[in-house]
Amino acid sequence: MLEVANALLGKDPNNLGMLLLLSDYYVEKGEQLDKAEAYAKKAASLADTVKKPEGVSDDQWKQQSTLQKGLALSTLGQVGLQKKDNAGAVTNLVAAAPLLKSNDTSYARNQYRLGFAYLNLKKLPEAKQALTDAASVNTPYKQPALDKLKTLPAKAPVTVRKKPA
Repeated sequence: MLEVANALLGKDPNNLGMLLLLSDYYVEKGEQLDKAEAYAKKAASLADTVKKPEGVSDDQWKQQSTLQKGLALSTLGQVGLQKKDNAGAVTNLVAAAPLLKSNDTSYARNQYRLGFAYLNLKKLPEAKQALTDAASVNTPYKQPALDKLKTLPAKAPVTVRKKPA
């Protein structure tokens, strides 16, 4: 698959489908994160400018390009998570969420990722909400999100700071 996808991208560097496929593949494998990030950034910008193919209705095209932009932003969010840039991950994942609403699996995966980004930032209420969103749709992310929710404390621990002397 990689050989074919890379060959297609070599012939057409603006092939949005291949950019999305390869960026998602690399980020899911945790490999070549810089390449995944570059491909996802390019896909996100192309999603706004690619011309509608003939035979596709305006509504279908809007839904498809919106989903593609969301997939690119979600991939950028996962790159951020893996590079320990949780604030950047949250920014991209939050932006991706409304764009992915039309696809249950992509939306749930995005919200699952967002839950972990928030957990890494110690934002428990936001993490719980994202994981609850991931569990709200019947996808492969439902059970892992429910399982993670069970491990979270009921409320965030209170930290007491000492006053400087």
